[in-house]
Amino acid sequence: MQHLENSIHANAEQDRICRSWLTVVEELRAENALLIRLLAAALSRTVTHEFVETAEKYQARFLIVEEGLLLLRHEIGAVREWLREQRTTSIPYTFHELQRDVDKTEQDFVTLRAHFLQFAGMNQ
Repeated sequence: MQHLENSIHANAEQDRICRSWLTVVEELRAENALLIRLLAAALSRTVTHEFVETAEKYQARFLIVEEGLLLLRHEIGAVREWLREQRTTSIPYTFHELQRDVDKTEQDFVTLRAHFLQFAGMNQ
């Protein structure tokens, strides 16, 4: 009985961690969408060839970020489903891997955002 209670507690804690990762992912998605809108606004004001070329590179990066965030959300969801069903098969992604991926995604996004805001001439 004690083992079952420990298992339920561990699953609840792991699910809480997954939910916190999902919050980070959704916040990054919202901020990424905001940067895309800021890019569109900047393009409506500035039309130099060099600016447009750089803007296209940022647009591509923002799309890659969105794809990565959607994949990360899917992976976290797979772990949550695994936890809910209390499967005996191996976990689809380890918590260590997901924590590393969430942290790296967040760090990379902060860097991208800072560079973009500098490029777009906006104060951080």
